Amino acid sequence: MYKLLSTLLLLGFFSLSFSQEWKKELDSLVEGRQYLSAYELLEKLPDTIDTDLLLSKVQLATKYYSTSHYHRAFGFENLREGEELEGVRKNANQYNTPFKLNVDSLLLVHMNADSTDYRLHLELGKYYNAVFLQFGDRWGRKSEWLLDQSQYYFTQAYKYGLYDYYSLYAMGYYNTLTENYHEARYWYNKSLQVDEQALTHYNLAVSCLFDGMFAEGGQSAVRAYELYTDSLKKGDAARIAGILYSKLEKNEEALEYFEKANELSPNYKPNLLYLLKAYLASSKDEEAKKLSFDVLTQNIYSPDLFQELLDMFEQEQHLEILKDVFNKVLEEAEDDSEAKGNVLFHFAKLEYELGHKRTAKRYLKDSKNQFSNVFDSGHQVFQAIDQMLDHL
Repeated sequence: MYKLLSTLLLLGFFSLSFSQEWKKELDSLVEGRQYLSAYELLEKLPDTIDTDLLLSKVQLATKYYSTSHYHRAFGFENLREGEELEGVRKNANQYNTPFKLNVDSLLLVHMNADSTDYRLHLELGKYYNAVFLQFGDRWGRKSEWLLDQSQYYFTQAYKYGLYDYYSLYAMGYYNTLTENYHEARYWYNKSLQVDEQALTHYNLAVSCLFDGMFAEGGQSAVRAYELYTDSLKKGDAARIAGILYSKLEKNEEALEYFEKANELSPNYKPNLLYLLKAYLASSKDEEAKKLSFDVLTQNIYSPDLFQELLDMFEQEQHLEILKDVFNKVLEEAEDDSEAKGNVLFHFAKLEYELGHKRTAKRYLKDSKNQFSNVFDSGHQVFQAIDQMLDHL
């Protein structure tokens, strides 16, 4: 009996020592960004090693792959100095996926064998979430199913105290997509307690916007703006901050962040329109005139944009300011019949809203004459003009 016990203890010691050695070597290879060598190491290990081996394989595959075939097979590369994984993924041969790994099937098998190891639930939630984000319906199951599975396994793991910032974030994102914004806010805040991430703050701000929690959302949007380094994402966060501040009628703060958003993404239409509205709300008439003129002259053939500005200035009760802008734009379009026709058509609408029906009628006729120089008589714009003339 003593000999048997000694033998078992010795085997346990060697097993523990072996486990520690391969994990140490794996960590060294991953730290050195030798991902192919790291996965080859795991492939050489006996399948009898416990759940740690499977989890290491799954985590290595889903985090550090260079190519992925629907997350059913993965290719890896040993990165050289100066190479970045995202760049390698963009330029990699998409058919170079030599290592098959049926992640969900293997995790479920291990889960059935040991239902108390909730690391498996957490990892399966992450896997389904990654598949949902990258492939959606193309994976072979409906996106909704993938999202529900991810939520289910994250919730199971959380019940037993296993979670990280991302699983908590993902539960918040799930509730955002299902428009349960109050619940989404709860999970985003839980995630931020674990690790403060710009993306979590950004989505918390969006959920607050839809949930009417504008003050809380404004704080998170500003924090996302501060944390983001990518200019596009930073600009998006600034725009959300501006929207939230405008909901609170904090016009100076809203204007500040709309200006930041426009600086980061110049000439992006939503930023320009929000900035213009902020100028009007702050009674910055000259700034509003200049921006309106710039926007309209750059999009002088766009009837939709002219209509958007008409609606905005009417809502803000500043149609007289837009009238000055239209006059200036009309001068800019003097030698362009299509542009001039477009300006006159919307100028007629503006004059009608101001109660100047006679001027509106004259502008419509002038618009029709300008359009007749570039369009045939069957063009839909003439039908629109005639309908307005009949209405007048």
